[in-house]
Amino acid sequence: MQTAQQTDPHAQLRTLYMSLLTRQEHFDEFKQLLSMYPAAPGENETEPLAAAEVRQKLNQRIREWTGTPFAGLSSSQIQMWRAIVVDERINVALSPWKESNGY
Repeated sequence: MQTAQQTDPHAQLRTLYMSLLTRQEHFDEFKQLLSMYPAAPGENETEPLAAAEVRQKLNQRIREWTGTPFAGLSSSQIQMWRAIVVDERINVALSPWKESNGY
């Protein structure tokens, strides 16, 4: 029988966050693997074989770090993580630190 932790995607992401926040080596490897994933392909393009291999390796490492049967990040999720972690871009329109959100 699977626990809520194993099936709840939000719980899985929280576990990943904690691993990345508490273990610098996990974050460093996470960033390195993300940097190996190619920048966003065109809308109609399929994921290249090399990119799929990087995604598969990253998902396996996440499972090892968290000790859970992590469902795995999709190609689009990896693109989002890559933009934030590697390219250091975030959607400032939604950012709580945006100046226009001041008190």
